[in-house]
Amino acid sequence: MTTLLTGGTGFVGKNLIRRLRGVTVVSRTPEAARQRLHHEGLSDHLDRVIRWDSGLNAEDFEKVSPVDSVINLMGESIAEGRWTAAKKAKIRSSRVDGTKSLVTSLIQSGNLPRVFISASAIGFYGDTGESIIEEDAPAGRGFLPEVCQEWESATAPLEELGVRIIHLRIGIVLGRNGGALKKLVPLFRTGLGGPLGNGKQWMAWIHVLDLVSMIQWLIEQPVSGAVNATAPNPVRNLEFTKALGQAVSRPAFLPAPQFAVKLALGEFANSLFDSSRIIPGVALSHGFQFQFADIQSAIQNAITK
Repeated sequence: MTTLLTGGTGFVGKNLIRRLRGVTVVSRTPEAARQRLHHEGLSDHLDRVIRWDSGLNAEDFEKVSPVDSVINLMGESIAEGRWTAAKKAKIRSSRVDGTKSLVTSLIQSGNLPRVFISASAIGFYGDTGESIIEEDAPAGRGFLPEVCQEWESATAPLEELGVRIIHLRIGIVLGRNGGALKKLVPLFRTGLGGPLGNGKQWMAWIHVLDLVSMIQWLIEQPVSGAVNATAPNPVRNLEFTKALGQAVSRPAFLPAPQFAVKLALGEFANSLFDSSRIIPGVALSHGFQFQFADIQSAIQNAITK
């Protein structure tokens, strides 16, 4: 049986491929994707790479054995570039329209998976202040909550056909050679890192190894609906900053005022100051075990050579 994976050449996707066998990666540029994954030493984990062109390429898809699971990680980066109208349209389209096209392709092929795990984000909840948030909390207001709601709704046709659907609301991903730390570590090593504003906002995070373990675990668990993919111990931005500064042996006390960050990054900066005290209630209640439950061990592992 096959696992079909979108976003396979991204940070999370590559770490996931390392954990799985018989993966078919879907890519707009299959040859380039194949070369990138070969360079990462992942060729032995792949079944094949097939083309995506506003949907699954029918001829390639016919060669895929019955699909057991689909892991959908597609989406334009929200952290790269200012949120112009064009950028926001790409963020929305790559997630919502891309997922709709994938769902339509699967239905038209008749090759329905047993489970469809689709990435979403903790942006679903918006700024939640001091409240402790689990999966039953309502959606927030604003651009990211709206995109997340549409993104999750795009899987509805598969759910109506009896496919088990999981909406993976992913927090800030930490890990080696990618994720949030890829840009932060060099900054902190030069002594320029510091808290955002007063640093009191909560951050919901997860180590990439726990994230891919959770995805692998969810393939077999009798779980459906929203699942918060976050560590069980969210931290305030001040604590995150302190842990990262200690890990690179540099001071990290100069605050970055919100007006200056917004001047540099535009509308995206607002999301950096949102408070997200989010708990993985579903994963914990079903017995998932985190390897990195505290921020200190997660960051130390992520930056150790």
